[in-house]
Amino acid sequence: MIYRLFLVIIVAGMLWLPASVLAQDQSTPGLTIHVVQRGENLFRIALNYGLTTDELARLNGITDPGNIQVGQRLLVPAAAAPANVQPLTHVVQAGETFESIAGLYNISLQTLLSDNNITDVNSIYVGEILTIIPTHVPAAVAEPSQAFVETSTTNVMVHVVQPGETLFRIANNYGLTVNDLAQANGIADPTLIYTGQQLIVPGVELPQLAVDLPQPVARFEVLPLILVEGQTARFRLTTTIPENVSAAFLGRTLPLALEQNGTVATALTGVPMFTEAGVYPLAFTLSEGNGQQVQFSVNVQVVSGSYGSEAITLLSDRTGLLDPAVDSTEQNLVQRIMSAFTPQRYFEGPMSLPAAATVTSPFGTRRAYNGGGFDRFHMGTDFAGAPGTPVLAAASGYVVLADTLNVRGNATIIDHGWGVFTGYWHQSEQYVKLGDFVTAGQMIGTIGATGRVTGAHLHWELWVGGVPVDPMQWVRQSFS
Repeated sequence: MIYRLFLVIIVAGMLWLPASVLAQDQSTPGLTIHVVQRGENLFRIALNYGLTTDELARLNGITDPGNIQVGQRLLVPAAAAPANVQPLTHVVQAGETFESIAGLYNISLQTLLSDNNITDVNSIYVGEILTIIPTHVPAAVAEPSQAFVETSTTNVMVHVVQPGETLFRIANNYGLTVNDLAQANGIADPTLIYTGQQLIVPGVELPQLAVDLPQPVARFEVLPLILVEGQTARFRLTTTIPENVSAAFLGRTLPLALEQNGTVATALTGVPMFTEAGVYPLAFTLSEGNGQQVQFSVNVQVVSGSYGSEAITLLSDRTGLLDPAVDSTEQNLVQRIMSAFTPQRYFEGPMSLPAAATVTSPFGTRRAYNGGGFDRFHMGTDFAGAPGTPVLAAASGYVVLADTLNVRGNATIIDHGWGVFTGYWHQSEQYVKLGDFVTAGQMIGTIGATGRVTGAHLHWELWVGGVPVDPMQWVRQSFS
């Protein structure tokens, strides 16, 4: 009762205080007054002072944290220091510009560039992480009038771990529990985080992302935001009317799959191995019936896959399979088959594993055979298994090859549509034939030791748009 009376007296006394953002209450030296500014919310104010939303609400007797008013005076502990607030993070979405991002946070373009040490206003790229200093954000933006981008990370806040931070401190800053943060980021041991690590902050709403897309483009998506050498990317364009769309990336024209009466165009592509890390343009051209064209491009970042290396020793009876002529002839056959494009999609969601076996060699490792140089790379993922272990179709599709090859042994290739193919090498038995339609999880053969091998295993490949990519990415992520 005494505490409530004390609080009422303090709140009443705030009515005559000057309308400054920060004012020291001399009668209560342990407290400071914060005056709510246009666009502020309780979460952002609490973050500025290193408090949780609940702490600030309890101190001010606020029962509805989502309902505070401009000019409202809030009590905060005097010891709370805005200068110690960790910066917010903005992940650049497809179609955004530095100008639109500055507008989202109602800061000047120069402030945004200066805070991020950016000198070239045209250097923006999808997935770029920008620092937003909370004390530089005077108010939220008005409702944007441009089109909005929809991606898997829209309205997700990302926190970049700073030196000396702990998961407990970060969780506390956002009004979360350690368990909330650990579950959202798949962290098994909450003590093991590192400086620079990007953490998803669940339950925190960001401003709607404003993008500058030309008519008739309504939405544009890049998945994932940051591309990796040797992995798959999906680009999706939604238009308000049916359009003839073409796309180009990394010097290649991308085939597009059309859905929803031609208003949704999707391009799946692999980022080839040995693509240098950097920022690359992704260009689109839209052709209308009257002959007019609309062109636009976005910058997309590619990072290194950081693959390892391994030395392989083949038995003498198999060394002939290292002959470049044998290798090249077979590789050309596989590439021709796996570079086709079927506009119908047969896969759905993430792919399933092709064998209930242990992975012994991942995709992308540089390989040296019999003491030679590391001049080849592993184009798939190897699963160890005893001869006769079932080989399963990773997704639905049509069998476009079921044959015996020199290097790959008994091999099966399945066309899953949209330029996506899987290959299953070194089988001992094959249970499907050319033209068969198979479903996800169907047994198509058994693990063996045919072809260029050192022992029984399944070599599983996945190609997208004529490019071999890491198949395990497709087990973790859906591209449908």
